[in-house]
Order: sequence, then C-alpha cells, then structure tokens
Amino acid sequence: MPRLILASVLFLATNLPAFAFDASDRNTILQEAAGFERAVQHKNYDVFFDTVPPRMMRALAAQSHLGVDALESQMETQIDKAMAPVVIDSFDMDVSAMQSGHTKAGRAFATIPTISVIEIPGRGTLRRTDTTLALQDNAEWYLIRLDSPAQLALLRKTYPDFRAITFPKDTEEALQ
Repeated sequence: MPRLILASVLFLATNLPAFAFDASDRNTILQEAAGFERAVQHKNYDVFFDTVPPRMMRALAAQSHLGVDALESQMETQIDKAMAPVVIDSFDMDVSAMQSGHTKAGRAFATIPTISVIEIPGRGTLRRTDTTLALQDNAEWYLIRLDSPAQLALLRKTYPDFRAITFPKDTEEALQ
C-alpha cells in the first residue's frame, strides 16, 4: 500500500505542470485576445502597453536607457506615426488554433496564430502571419506579438525559459 501511495504522489508531482493550463486560463486568454483584436481593429494601440508583461517593459526601458513611462510615451508616438497611413483590412487572432504548453521551468503559455491584412501606401496590400504569445507571469496572463526577431530576442532575454521553445516562422505575402 505505501508503494501505491508513493507512486501516486510521484505521478502527480511529475505531471503537475500539465494541470497549470486549465479552463479558467483558457477563458482568460480568450477574453484578452478578443479585447486585443478589437483594439487593433480600432487602431487603439495603447493595448500593446496593457498586454505586455511589466517585466518585459522594464527590460526594454533599461535597454533604451529610459524610464518605463518615457519609453511608453516615445513608443506610442512612433506607433501612431507609423500606423497612421496604414489601413487594417483584417486582424484575426485564430484562438481556435491556439496551442498551449509549458516551458521547462513550468511556465504556462499559449501560442495563437495571428493574421493581419493591411494596406501600406507604396507597398500595396500585405498578408502577414505571425504568432501572439500568451504567457503567465505572477498569476497574470499577458499577450506579446512575436512579429520581429528583436521582439523574440527581448522575450528570451527577459524570460530565459523560452529559449528552448520554438515558435512558428512569420510569413508575409503581397496580395496585390
């Protein structure tokens, strides 16, 4: 009998991380993704600062030799300027294709394929497919668009447990 109890405890201990991503986590991510989609479709780019983990914003601010508030203000100006002439035809976070997992450190995460169709003056209409990462930090869920090598490098610098995780490659194609 003691062996059965020990075996059960060991089984639960070795499989515990599999239980970290539950229905409540999934619902939270679905709500965050829906809000993110609405904000982008309405060109409300402040959503980026609301969904990025504070740890990542602090790391980026330190890297930029700025305070977090100054960095956010500067980034907001740059994003608004860069996106002003862009027409967003569609922005879809395909939550039906969301994949969940855990890093080796046990951090829960999910990847969400994200498809944008945008019109850029001088470049035409582009369809871009990349990944939005939902990650859990201090019991909170955050969303990070992995739409550039710099963004992925910052993620891995800030959260080293993601160094071993492979993410889908982004693609971009001209539609017209």
